[in-house]
Amino acid sequence: MHIIVFGLNHNTAPIEIREKLFCSENKLPGLLKKLKDSGLDENVVLSTCNRTEIYFCCETPEEYLNKIEILLIEYFSIKNEWLENYTYSFIDNDAYRHLFLVASGLDSMIIGEPQILGQVKDAYRIATFNNTAGFFLNKLFHKTFNVAKKIRTETKIGYNPLSISSMAIELAKKIFIELKQKKILVIGAGEMCEVALKYFKKEGLSDILITNRTLQNAKRLAENITGIPYPFDDIPELLTRVDMVLSSTGSDEPIIDKELVVFVMKKRRNRPLFFIDIAMPRDIDPEVNRIDNVYLYDIDDLKELSLQHLSDRIKESEKAHAIVEEGVINFSNWLKQLDKNPLITHIIESIEEIRTSELNKMFNRMKYSDEEIQKNMDLLTKNIVNKIIYRHISLIRQNGDPSTLDVMKQLFRFEEDNEKDMEDWD
Repeated sequence: MHIIVFGLNHNTAPIEIREKLFCSENKLPGLLKKLKDSGLDENVVLSTCNRTEIYFCCETPEEYLNKIEILLIEYFSIKNEWLENYTYSFIDNDAYRHLFLVASGLDSMIIGEPQILGQVKDAYRIATFNNTAGFFLNKLFHKTFNVAKKIRTETKIGYNPLSISSMAIELAKKIFIELKQKKILVIGAGEMCEVALKYFKKEGLSDILITNRTLQNAKRLAENITGIPYPFDDIPELLTRVDMVLSSTGSDEPIIDKELVVFVMKKRRNRPLFFIDIAMPRDIDPEVNRIDNVYLYDIDDLKELSLQHLSDRIKESEKAHAIVEEGVINFSNWLKQLDKNPLITHIIESIEEIRTSELNKMFNRMKYSDEEIQKNMDLLTKNIVNKIIYRHISLIRQNGDPSTLDVMKQLFRFEEDNEKDMEDWD
């Protein structure tokens, strides 16, 4: 069994390509299902503003890499050459290493940024809930979380943490030098905007306007952090009053287009207007940058700014990379031991067969079908089974005593099932 990652990120693809393959949280289950239907029983999709990656298990990597490319072209309605020019794939050790680096913030645009670990955990949680994270990916992602925790504990890679939101504020300070006298509009009420508002508050800004599609969320941010809430429909009027706009919503389409900004600039009598768009997909049409006295910055513009902080983290990064390599070796050795021991494979497969069989019997007896309950029951039984067989597998791996192995073989009917398989084969 191989573990592979296929994807693209801020190092291989510009933002206009990344946003085409961005998959929001509410759309992830659909993509996970399509991947599973294609034959990938185990798959996890990680999609953020800087990357979209698919982690999966299979016996024939080339075959499934081709299947994934075809699936993505259809699912996202994208061009084939985009995948040829902007994507990468890693297999086995290189795949483990890549995931460890990603979760630890070592592969981020801003080295050491803390949000990515939470995003990796969310991706794994959604895959688990949708029954696409099986035995191998369960083990890989739990190992990933351990490696990331060790790096955070034993290095200073996350000391004085940076983020896209903090870089956006730093960019704002470079634009205006002094922020206190400026009026700023924040569009959105998610985590990115919440973090940005905290930075604005630290800078002493008192003239902050907040808007969001759900006004109640804008009011919550205004009360908890700082700012004055406004209805989302007031954006055209608000744009005439502010010096800068910071936007990060979950919209699938731009919420500010060139036509609106042209109208607004007439009202402003061409007074300069700055936009910082940290959304994915982007909130602001790139065409607005062509308008006189309008200046638009997006996530990729923050990359150069983040590089200035890189030198401070290189030494800690070296320590973190050493921890990653240790994790790769440990996980690789664990998988090799698993492959070499047919008894372990037999235990995993036989217990999973019993689990799914009994679960299906229960679902068939139910008078009604609730998909949410079924998913929760599947997740619960899977977690229980994994915890039970983990102890048996650990005992087999750690204790090579023949008497112990004989007991395990009898307990899980190893010899009987092998003989039956041979009879079926004959």
